[in-house]
Amino acid sequence: MMDKKSIQLIICLLNLLTIDVCSAVNVDVACTNGNECTVTNSECTGGTCQCVGTHYKESVTSCKQKIATGTACTAVGQCSDANADCVNNLCTCKTGYFKNTNNICTIKIALESACTPGPTDQCLDTSAECKADINNANKCLCKITHYKDSNGACVAKIVLEATCTPGPTDQCLDASAECKADTNNTNKCLCKTTHYKDGNGACVAKIALEATCTPGPTDQCLDASAECKADTNNADKCLCKTTHYKDANGACVAKIALEATCTPGPTDQCLDASAECKADTNKLNANKCLCKTTHYKDANGACVAKVGFGEVCVASVGDGTCLYSLKCTTDKCQCATPASQFFDSTDNTCKQKIALNLECTIEKDKPCAVPMAVCKQHGSGPNKCMCNSDSYPSSNTCLARKLHDMTCMENGHVDECVDNAECKKVNDAFKCQCKNGAEENGKCNGVTVMSPNLLLTIVCVIGTIVYMILK
Repeated sequence: MMDKKSIQLIICLLNLLTIDVCSAVNVDVACTNGNECTVTNSECTGGTCQCVGTHYKESVTSCKQKIATGTACTAVGQCSDANADCVNNLCTCKTGYFKNTNNICTIKIALESACTPGPTDQCLDTSAECKADINNANKCLCKITHYKDSNGACVAKIVLEATCTPGPTDQCLDASAECKADTNNTNKCLCKTTHYKDGNGACVAKIALEATCTPGPTDQCLDASAECKADTNNADKCLCKTTHYKDANGACVAKIALEATCTPGPTDQCLDASAECKADTNKLNANKCLCKTTHYKDANGACVAKVGFGEVCVASVGDGTCLYSLKCTTDKCQCATPASQFFDSTDNTCKQKIALNLECTIEKDKPCAVPMAVCKQHGSGPNKCMCNSDSYPSSNTCLARKLHDMTCMENGHVDECVDNAECKKVNDAFKCQCKNGAEENGKCNGVTVMSPNLLLTIVCVIGTIVYMILK
């Protein structure tokens, strides 16, 4: 058993401990001065023991070092940066602030204000980024997929052919598009005049004149008066439309109407394909689009092909209808003096007709002056104008051969009578007589035609004679 002194000592020690415990002032407990707060890193602030600014209250008896931005946390007030909050168990800068390179929450940067490349979230507008402007100065600017609208905010760029509002030049998503009125006068993001929409739905540069193209988009050619079509080598190129031609400046310009002024050069500048730019002899040699020498201007104001020898011409137009300086006579293209000239097709000229027995060219041109003469080979020699088979020569002309019973000349020309006939004396006169009694319409062509009864009689007589012989 303890003695009395020992018991008294224990009581005294307990009293001392009780006094110390009761005198300790924890966090959130009232205080009057700074010496009362007994929790480490706490101080008397505003009549209450609080953790100092660099610490937070972990419990009433513990103040813990505050947590740096970007570090794990568990409750509000634990973050060391005054502009940070514990969000999703992480010390995160408050809205309107970003963590800079020194790990400090800094107020976000307004659009078009200077920035420092680094933190991706430093710009106040979430659709902006820190990048160089046209002067190479780093600023918070809208991302490439966005543009600054009239309210000063970054909004998504507008896709091709979607409705837009005239204003910002960079509002269209396709950099080669612009906001302009379409054919219905509705403002849309459309390709610039220097570009066209290709098969992939993108604006691509229009194609220069005479450069290779792909048939499809009608507006792909840089020259508005050109189109993609096959050239003379069947290669697809941007070429002037049929209503236009390429001028000296390399541009497609409207073709020139008939009889309008032109400039010698491009062969296809005249609107009428059968016209050409040449001097107008009737207008002081002024250069105009006039019908080619092979064509004439008709009543409809178009160039029509002239016609050749013997073809029908247009009396109202006259000689201009005919080729080769031929004349329009009795509605046909003829030589100037048809009676004495023939048209030589070898050189397309009118020449004097050829007399009997003189050399000629070819019969199809009818070069002989004598009406019943033809151009034919004379024996094995050259072609000559000679009487045809229905005539015979007489005194440098050709006369028709005579029919049966027509008067002829004794010892006359061998071909004076028609074939199968000869000139014989009949009753004191010489006449053409069919040989062997042949006669048909006076032409002596073939044997005498027998009637059926006469033929039957002859057959019966011959049959009877044969029977009598055999018998």
